Amino acid sequence: MRVAEENTGIGRKTVRVFFAIWPNDTAQKQLAGLARQLRLESLCGGRKTKAENTHLTLVFVGEVDTGKLAALCRIADDVQASGARAFDFVVDEIRYWKHNNIVYASTGKVPRELINLVTALQNALSAAGFSLERRAYRPHITLARDASCKTLPELTEPIAWRVREWVLVKSEQASGGSVYIPIGRWPLA
Repeated sequence: MRVAEENTGIGRKTVRVFFAIWPNDTAQKQLAGLARQLRLESLCGGRKTKAENTHLTLVFVGEVDTGKLAALCRIADDVQASGARAFDFVVDEIRYWKHNNIVYASTGKVPRELINLVTALQNALSAAGFSLERRAYRPHITLARDASCKTLPELTEPIAWRVREWVLVKSEQASGGSVYIPIGRWPLA
């Protein structure tokens, strides 16, 4: 584990955190350009996700006391030590959630290693007393918020990358929207 001490939120009482996967540079550029390429703004309206915020959430932890960040890092250490494996993630679908007005990219075939990682994190976090939402995991990468879509374009070419690590991230609100700051990183075997 590599922890960025200056990014832990020391001095604050609580921080909003989640575990996620960031795409590699090539995939991040492709995903960031996807909304533009698909003309999502003219089809659906809404606000595009900033390129630097493009990610795949594993587990949303929520608001936690800054004193619990070390415990979250230890949990991630344990999950990593249990043999979490690298995998390929392939974005091959564009979808829309009408209930929360989100256009997102997803995969038709969820890698078993991704499910194993999410399950291991959820179980370890729950066992350590963190309260999590319990609903079926649906991997997605948000492309646009506050959208209203009647039709969606087809994704012409899949976007794929090798997932080699996951990250614990804190989310802060700034004048330009959310800013995501890595707290720790864990490689996948």
